[in-house]
Amino acid sequence: MKMRIKRSAFTLVELLVVIAIIGILMALLLPAVQAAREAARRTTCTNNLKQIGIALQAYHDSVRQFPPGYLDLNTNPNITPDGDLGPGWGWASMLLPYMEQASLYNQINFNQRVGSGVNAAVSLVTLPVFQCPSDPYRDPFPIYDSSFSAPVATVAHGNYVGNNGWVECFVGATGNIGQGWWADGIASGVYGPGARGVFWRNSRTRIADILDGTTNTVLAGERSGNHAPATWTGAVPGGRCPAWMASIPPAPYAPPPGPAYDNADFGEAFVFAHCNVTHTPNSDIPIFDPDTFYSFHPTGSNHVLCDGSVKFISAYVDGYIYQGMGTIGGGEAYGAPK
Repeated sequence: MKMRIKRSAFTLVELLVVIAIIGILMALLLPAVQAAREAARRTTCTNNLKQIGIALQAYHDSVRQFPPGYLDLNTNPNITPDGDLGPGWGWASMLLPYMEQASLYNQINFNQRVGSGVNAAVSLVTLPVFQCPSDPYRDPFPIYDSSFSAPVATVAHGNYVGNNGWVECFVGATGNIGQGWWADGIASGVYGPGARGVFWRNSRTRIADILDGTTNTVLAGERSGNHAPATWTGAVPGGRCPAWMASIPPAPYAPPPGPAYDNADFGEAFVFAHCNVTHTPNSDIPIFDPDTFYSFHPTGSNHVLCDGSVKFISAYVDGYIYQGMGTIGGGEAYGAPK
């Protein structure tokens, strides 16, 4: 005679308890998983900037100066970037031979404009080394001029912009920062040219020019796509760079006419950012200023210094220390934050 084994099943209450326990465990584990993923992405971003720093050092060893911030036929230091003439190719594009991208470099006609004519296709090439994996906005994007009616160019996205100094890049891009300039209500005093960063229009900065010390001076840093667009290609002449965070949805890359373009800067902001007392990394204050350092990383952003080291600088850094890190010869006595 066969014995029947009675099989018990979960009651509804037991099933609900199990589901609740699983939900609690997932709620506990998910933040840890997300934190681990962000840590990995931040490490990749750090490595990208490390490679950029090494390439900049190699360029300097070869040419005896850092690459120009961007190339432009406008050589008058008294004319701001709204008078740029092009071609606009930026500092990052000139690093390609030092980053195993010589074939791409050889496709560029540096005498022709970024994003147009023979350079239209090469300007769309996405390079992972210039993109932070924490930033979901990695596609090529259109650039509009002052009329905001039609794109003047479409270029590859990038997350790393060069340090232009401590004043607004619209002024700092000329490289002619004399006494009496004001930025954000703060007088530059006797800074003069010492308020410059490493990069400006047609710059030729040498390591010997970095009087504040290479370990204390920012070379480049992050710009996230949710704040303002940036590109490895260059400063598109006549193009406007908007502050996306100042816009209302849909954003980023909301088509004009829209609030994002109410605070648009000119082409220099696609390749430059500035360090300022009130414009610390990831600060809530400069959402209307596209020419700042910003990232998707919580509480700060990565920066590569002039000695090739990479530092994560907190949004809560002392503003005056951060401003001093933006200058090559301001004479500040303090170093980079630990």
